[in-house]
Amino acid sequence: MNYKLTITFIIIGALLIGVSQSLFVVDQRQQAIVLQLGQPVGDPRDPGLHVKLPLVQDVLYFDRRVLPVDPDPEQVVISSDEIVRQERKEGEEEPEDGPVIQDVSGEPIIVDTFARYKIVDPLQFLKTLRTIDRANDRLERILNDATRSVLGVTTLRQLLSSDRTRIMANIKNRVNRGIKEDQLGIEIVDVRIVRADLTSDLRTSTVRRMISELNERATETRAKGEERAKEIRSTAEKERTVLLAEAQRDAQILRGEGDEEAIKIYTDAFNKDKDFYAFMRSMEAYSNTLADPDTQLILSPDSDFFRFFGDRRGQ
Repeated sequence: MNYKLTITFIIIGALLIGVSQSLFVVDQRQQAIVLQLGQPVGDPRDPGLHVKLPLVQDVLYFDRRVLPVDPDPEQVVISSDEIVRQERKEGEEEPEDGPVIQDVSGEPIIVDTFARYKIVDPLQFLKTLRTIDRANDRLERILNDATRSVLGVTTLRQLLSSDRTRIMANIKNRVNRGIKEDQLGIEIVDVRIVRADLTSDLRTSTVRRMISELNERATETRAKGEERAKEIRSTAEKERTVLLAEAQRDAQILRGEGDEEAIKIYTDAFNKDKDFYAFMRSMEAYSNTLADPDTQLILSPDSDFFRFFGDRRGQ
C-alpha cells in the first residue's frame, strides 16, 4: 500500500514538473522566443500563457519597453561655413537626412547625445545582437557616426537655433537607416542632443570673432551715421544759403521800395514848400553832424551851411 502511494506521489510530482516545464508566462513588458537546441522555433510570443516542450525547448525573453542608450560625450567637428546646397532638379524633394553638402570646413565642439529604442523584431535581434549590452554598443557606434555626419554639415548658429529639432530628426533618420541596412531588429524612437559645448580653444576664438564682428558692425554703423550727418549738414547749409539769398533779395526789394517812397515823399514836400523842405533838410544835417559833442567843424561864417542860424528863412 505504501509502495503504491509512493508511486502515485512520484507520478503526480513528475506531472506537475512536466506541466511547469511546459507552460511559461510572458509579462506585458516582455516578448519571448522559444529555442530548441539553440535555434528559434515559431514566431515570437506575445504577453500571455504559452506552451513549450519540456527539457527540449528553452525560452528567451526580450524587453518590449523603450530602452535607453547613452553614449559618452565626444568631440565632433561642426561646419564653420554656411551650408552649400547642390542644385536639385525641379520638383525633386530634399533628402530626409538633409541637403547634400560640398566642401565645408569645421570646428570641434563637445556633444552629448542620447537615444531611445525598442526591439521590433526579436528573431532578427537574436540573430544579430542577442543581448542588450551588444545592442547598446552597436547603437552607440551608429549614433556617433550619424551625429558626426549630420553635425559635420551644421553650423554652430544652426545647432543653437530652432533648427536643432530638424538636426535631431536628421540624426534619427540616419541611425534608423543604418539599423535597417544592418537588419538589427530594432528601431530608434527618439534622439536628443543633451548639450553642445565649445572647446576651450573654440570658445576663445568664438569670443574674439564675436568681438571682431561687433567692432566691424559698430564701424559700419558709425560710418553710415557720419555719412548721413554729412548729408544732413549739406542739405541744411544749402537751405541756409537759399534762405539768406532770398532774404537779401527781399530786403533789397523792400529797401528799394522804401527809397523810392522816400524820394517821392521828399519830392512832394519840395514841390509844396521849397523853403520848408530846405529848412528840414538843414535841420537833419545839423542833427547828424552835431550829434557828437566831440565833432569840430572849421567853416567860414558866411558858409551856406549856417544860413539858418541867423534867419529861419535862410537869408
